Amino acid sequence: MSNNAMLNQVNNGLAQHPTYTSGTPGTYTPDTLSLPDILIKTAACLGVVLVAAVPGWIYLAGTFVIYLGILVVTMIVGVIMMRKAPVKAPLALGYSALLGLIVGAFSHSAVAYGGNVALIPQAVLGTAAGTVAVLAIYSTPFGKKASKATRLFFALMIGYLLIGVASAVAAIFFGTGDGWGFYGVGGLGIILCVVGVAMAAWSLLMDIGSADRALQAGAPANYDWTFGVSLAASIVWLYLELLRLLSIVSR
Repeated sequence: MSNNAMLNQVNNGLAQHPTYTSGTPGTYTPDTLSLPDILIKTAACLGVVLVAAVPGWIYLAGTFVIYLGILVVTMIVGVIMMRKAPVKAPLALGYSALLGLIVGAFSHSAVAYGGNVALIPQAVLGTAAGTVAVLAIYSTPFGKKASKATRLFFALMIGYLLIGVASAVAAIFFGTGDGWGFYGVGGLGIILCVVGVAMAAWSLLMDIGSADRALQAGAPANYDWTFGVSLAASIVWLYLELLRLLSIVSR
């Protein structure tokens, strides 16, 4: 996920703008970002994810090469978004569609591995509960401080990404963990899954903090899709990590 790197670009851009305040009658005041704007765009992105997950479930399960290609394309689009803030609607929705294909294929594989389709609603409920918990954490001084710890987050995320790559190599070439790599290796897999859930939750915490600071700074309204797709991406990431954890635990 590259949404937090994109939000760094947003924060840098906002730092170069003065705080927007209401003007006197008869003067022009730029439209400013509002919470409903962000929530609506987040819901729109998640809606596209849900729709795109259907063909992902049907057509991408078991097609590793195509799935890997979509992952690479998603990463490329994520890099493009990093450089395009504020993000426009077509790019945000296109990225959400790619995430949806990944969600569908991953969900199919997780259900097959865990042997229970009920894992999906459990992961959805867990994601909703996790989102509420992250919001509660952000309301505390610790949460607000943690939402600004971008350097530490990226350092840990690079390490987690390298482990993920090594896990994929081990799964592909050596069949480690019945196709799930290190994640399918007993206690080690559960520990990695818990770390993944924590990283996804932290990513969501950082997104919430960035959006809150943008709202307080009176950011321009055209940043709505930027924050919408970023929040949606972190929520999707949290869902995937929870689903993987549930799948491995229930096996």
